[in-house]
Amino acid sequence: MRFHVIALKTMEDMFSLRRTLLFLIVIAIVPFLGFASFAGGAPGGSGGDMFSSTTFAMQNQMVVGFFIVLAFMWIGGIPLVLLASVTCGDFISKEDQDGTLLLLVSKPVRRYEIIIGKFLAFMLNAMLLEAAALLVSLLTITSLMQIDVYIFNNLLSILPYMFLYSVFVAFIFGCIATSLSSLFKSRIKTIMILVSITILIFFGFMVMRGWLIAFGAYETYSLNYVDVNYHLGNSYLFFIDSSGFRMMPIYQGMMGGFTGTYDAADIGKLFDRDMGALPPSLEPKSYNTPAVSILIWTCIALLLLFAGMIKFERKEVR
Repeated sequence: MRFHVIALKTMEDMFSLRRTLLFLIVIAIVPFLGFASFAGGAPGGSGGDMFSSTTFAMQNQMVVGFFIVLAFMWIGGIPLVLLASVTCGDFISKEDQDGTLLLLVSKPVRRYEIIIGKFLAFMLNAMLLEAAALLVSLLTITSLMQIDVYIFNNLLSILPYMFLYSVFVAFIFGCIATSLSSLFKSRIKTIMILVSITILIFFGFMVMRGWLIAFGAYETYSLNYVDVNYHLGNSYLFFIDSSGFRMMPIYQGMMGGFTGTYDAADIGKLFDRDMGALPPSLEPKSYNTPAVSILIWTCIALLLLFAGMIKFERKEVR
């Protein structure tokens, strides 16, 4: 197999300083703004005083929990998905549109090796970018917050699990983008479809789920099985739960609002009137186990990737 030749050439094209810095800056913006607001803009600000006045255990829950939600939506979320869309969506359609596809397929390399080589190059690039993005985000947080070494170590200990989740996201959306790249000749059309899919998965399903739950149709017709937004959030909980950290109810409520993984339809549910305080944890919406959600997403990604490879094998190149 000669896919490594394609992989090396693709990695050479991907590893550019400008591209790397742009991704890291985009990633760092939201943690900077989020935690700057969280801390009152700077140590010693009003928000910083409020944070420092809370108990040590609460500080740990607030910082780590906020970081977990932020990682799902941003650090290992939308920018990474868009990176996969733009990068993998160009694999075949760019070659086709630029007129270099004929030259590429005329080389002594099988067509499926072209797909595998380009995809592996993307995965390696995405893994390195995400590792750097997580470290940059951690440094951004510690530069804005006066946190104890114990909290810093907790943040550091959870990074490997966030990294594994980001690899999972890169694999899924890389497969989807690679498949669509072989179906459409137009790069613009491919990227527009992938951006639309991203918006639908992160926000469209969230809105539709709210409507369906309100009308009582979501659980009645077991629509959770086709709710890919829920499965993405449920998959994330697998990695976070594996770290041993349990989010406080307010952040569980945020995740429930985004993905439906917790019962957070009413903010009043976060306050237990009998206890006169927040409950220790919200009940997860266990429609199915996180392992099933991971399996569903993996099957979707692999089926689409294989479909794209078959389409590329049969593609007439001129």
